[in-house]
This record gives sequence, C-alpha cells and structure tokens, in this order.
Amino acid sequence: MELRHLRYFVAVAEDLHFGRAAARLHIAQPPLSRQIRDLEGELGAELFSRVKGRVALTHAGQAFLVEARRTLEQAERARAVVGRAARGEVGRLRVGFVEAATYSGVLAEVLERFRTHAPDVGLELFELSSLQQTHALRDGRIEVGVMHSPPYDAAEWLGVERVVHDVMIVALPRGHRLARRPSVPLQALAAEPFLMLRRPEGAGLHDRIIAACQAVGFSPSVAQQAGQLQTLVGLVAAGAGVALVPGALEELRRPGVVYRPIAGLEVEMGTWAVWRLGDESPVRARFLDALRAVVSARPPLAHLYAG
Repeated sequence: MELRHLRYFVAVAEDLHFGRAAARLHIAQPPLSRQIRDLEGELGAELFSRVKGRVALTHAGQAFLVEARRTLEQAERARAVVGRAARGEVGRLRVGFVEAATYSGVLAEVLERFRTHAPDVGLELFELSSLQQTHALRDGRIEVGVMHSPPYDAAEWLGVERVVHDVMIVALPRGHRLARRPSVPLQALAAEPFLMLRRPEGAGLHDRIIAACQAVGFSPSVAQQAGQLQTLVGLVAAGAGVALVPGALEELRRPGVVYRPIAGLEVEMGTWAVWRLGDESPVRARFLDALRAVVSARPPLAHLYAG
C-alpha cells in the first residue's frame, strides 16, 4: 500500500464519484478504478458499494477513511518537519564561547538574530576556554566554538572565521602614576607586576604579549595569572598589578580601574568562530549565516575574515 493509494481512496470517498475524483487527481478514470480495486484486494474488504451507478462507502470504507486521512496528515507533517530540518529551522545546536566574546556585543547580536530566524532550534550555550572548546569540538560535545586561539592544527579539521579583532589596552589601578597619561608606552610598564591569563586559556595571546615586551627591552614580571578577564580586572582594581586586555573590556565599568591605549604594542586579540569540517549541519549553517550577517554590519574593528 502506497500513499498515492490512500490519496486516490480519499478523493473517491469525498466525491463519491469516480469520474469527478479522477478529474481532481488528474488521472483517467479506468486507472483510478483499477487502483481502488487493487487496494480493496490488498485490504480484503470492499470499500465502496456500487449499485445502479451510485457509489457509497461501506462500513469498512467509512472506518478506513478515518485512518487514511490520519495517515495522510501524518505524512504531510513528516514532510514539513523534514523540510524545516533541511533548512535548519528545527533541531539542536550547542555553542561554546569564551568569556570575552560577550564584551564586544557580537555574540549577543548573533544569538538574538538566530533565535528570531530559528525560534524552534534548541540552543545550548557553554562558557569554555579556547582549549576546552577544542576538546569539546573533537568529542562532538559542541558544534560551534567562539574562541580566542584556534588550535595549531585547525586547518586540518576545522572551519575557521574571524569574528572580531580588537586592539589591546592596559587596565591600571585608578590611582596609578600612569593613569594620568592619555596613552601609555609599552616600555613604561617594564617595572610593573603583570596580571595575565593563564597560558592554556590564551596561549597565542600570552606568547604575543611576552614577545612584544621583549621586543622593547624587557621581560614582564608576571605576578598573578587567572582564567578569566573579569578576574584580571578585579585584581587590577585591588592594586595587584596591571593587565593588558582587549579594548572591548572597557565596557566593563569596574570601580577602581582605568583603561588607557598602549603606544608601541601591535598585538590584537582575535575572536574566531570554529566548527568541524565534514560535519554537515543545516542548523549550524543557519547559525553561521546569522554570525556573518551581524559581523558584516558592524564597524571595521569587528569584521569577518575567512581563514
């Protein structure tokens, strides 16, 4: 029994006339009559009585009509669900993100746009370091990562797109001697205790900062390391040292902290969207479309880079 047999039966049952039903179905009447006889033979029961040219449903036909309509409706629902899944309108998406991705506003805009265009997708968010996201992508625990430092072998197994690039600024205790300057030369920080992200949380950024300091003649004295940028800013407010942080962090108005541009520092902090290559996902594709739309509409400091 095929769905077309059910459609043929329902058409005849509604019209109670083989000719009109055939015209509605855009087929000739003899093939329609033959299909109905074949269906009755398969079911082992007459569905229609044919007396003096009049067609009527038998008791078996009346019972079968209820089930036939129900089956066709379910098939249509299944077709609609498949179509929506293929367009990325239903399903589930798990996204990892680093803390700093929330400061630029990009992530919030992407999530708002994605939820507007795909409200029936179950979206799960996980705050994870770049290293944790790499492991989660390998293990299939997330489908998209928003991180600072894609792994060294990213080209072999990940799609990578730059979401944001941000200049580094220095966070200083409010009463610090350098806080009165409009900008701070990098060399002026040589004697300061540095507060930095732990290397596993931002290996690339950590190494670039060290290299930049060494290029102007000093190795920074790292007094404290932390896993979150907010923790670093809190330590700055407590007078524990200075920290080089992305410019977007200035939006985090922390009492006791001032931010200043750094002269002589050409280190940027990038945020990247990453995903596993070869794993086809319409939901993920829709999320990346939302991300690209948001990023392309932002000022030059936040732009898309295919890498």
